[in-house]
Amino acid sequence: MVSGTPFLEWYCRPEANGAWIILVKSALGGYTPCATETLVVSLSHLVLWCLICYRIYLIRKDSSIKRFCLQSRYYNYGLALVAAYSTAEPLFRAVMGLSVVNLDGKASIPPFEVRTSRVNGFILEVLQKLL
Repeated sequence: MVSGTPFLEWYCRPEANGAWIILVKSALGGYTPCATETLVVSLSHLVLWCLICYRIYLIRKDSSIKRFCLQSRYYNYGLALVAAYSTAEPLFRAVMGLSVVNLDGKASIPPFEVRTSRVNGFILEVLQKLL
């Protein structure tokens, strides 16, 4: 295993001679996919969640704020289809055990990827209900 705290080793599951160390030359080494998903994806989801809550607050507080309306119903159907796919895909990966960052051929999903998939699915489900 790559040296680190026991929690980081459990959460990220880096391999000592894994593909992320051999193929990717970065300062994070085996922790690269964990750091990328945890920091970048989680922070972008947090910002998106804050914007959603702020928009809902504005719609409820001020009656002059208009709800988002598209020109055609077909656009709404297309957006609903994209939202449904975007919700189902991370949940499908979590249930089936498919990993996006698995370059070493391991069968299990690291905990950081499960958490990211669940948060992603939850936020996209909330967005789908707001359409």
